[in-house]
Amino acid sequence: MADFVKVATVDEIAVGEILPLTVHHRDIVICRTADGFFAVADECPHDSSPIALGHVDGHEVVCPRHGARFDLATGDVTAPPAVVGIETYEVKVESNDIFVKLN
Repeated sequence: MADFVKVATVDEIAVGEILPLTVHHRDIVICRTADGFFAVADECPHDSSPIALGHVDGHEVVCPRHGARFDLATGDVTAPPAVVGIETYEVKVESNDIFVKLN
């Protein structure tokens, strides 16, 4: 069973920013929107580009290479060229700490 792992603090990431991390040998990014924090794999399934070099647009993260877009909550593709979604991770915030549950 996977446990939540502390990965950052709330004040480390502003709204609209992406924070790249390696947690238990997995490259992930924490994205902050006006609605909270989301965690996804740091690799675009279209061409393996690092998502950390992209940007947050509303509730989506945009791949820097070809502009594929992914819903931060579900990982679903919202704009091509990607056809496969991105892996997401459950996030919780306790006090000032951000935790991610690795699958």
